[in-house]
Amino acid sequence: MSIKVFLADDHQLLVEGFRLTLKNYQIHVVEVAYSLDDLPRRFAESHADVLVIDVRFQGADGQTGLDVCETILAKGKNTKIVVFSQFDDQWIIEKTYKLGVLAFVRKDENTDVLVEAIKTAHSGKEFFSPVVAQLLAWVSVKAPSPARLLDAKELKVFTLIADGLSVSDAAEAMNLSYKTVSNVVKSVKQKLNIESFADFTKLAIKFGLTNLDVRTKT
Repeated sequence: MSIKVFLADDHQLLVEGFRLTLKNYQIHVVEVAYSLDDLPRRFAESHADVLVIDVRFQGADGQTGLDVCETILAKGKNTKIVVFSQFDDQWIIEKTYKLGVLAFVRKDENTDVLVEAIKTAHSGKEFFSPVVAQLLAWVSVKAPSPARLLDAKELKVFTLIADGLSVSDAAEAMNLSYKTVSNVVKSVKQKLNIESFADFTKLAIKFGLTNLDVRTKT
């Protein structure tokens, strides 16, 4: 029986390559999305068995693929999702696992790994490649990261502030009011027990949650 997949990624060449290759494994890509616009509704209407999505995928309104996963899983915990990410995104591995995503595939892994992830998720079971599983085990025993302690909105504000945005800029990026973001900042400070915006950046660097080009010495 063919597995129906909804594939969401803003890299069109990657999407088309996977669409053609997956046919050889009885996996049919019933719909693709190159933007996050109204994606939860589109996925529901596609009647796909599995959603394969890049969690770094970012929409014009600042929403990410991770936000979409959270929205979809909030509506149906049994939804089968396979996520893409980069090898060093340890916090995303942790966050997606906590949300209830069934499978995690690094973008540098071959098609066979993606196929196994899709088939395993379709059966309702979890799939993590050996390297990803090792990272997941590691983040589960280290000190709690902001990805564990914050909800999706708080984490988004945290990362924007950590990357150097002001509250006003963060509000604009998220299409929220200044007051709303200011209140989220206060909540983040309380949950993480930090005071200054410099603390946001330091903590983000420590847990790999910043987009800043930072090189630390070991």
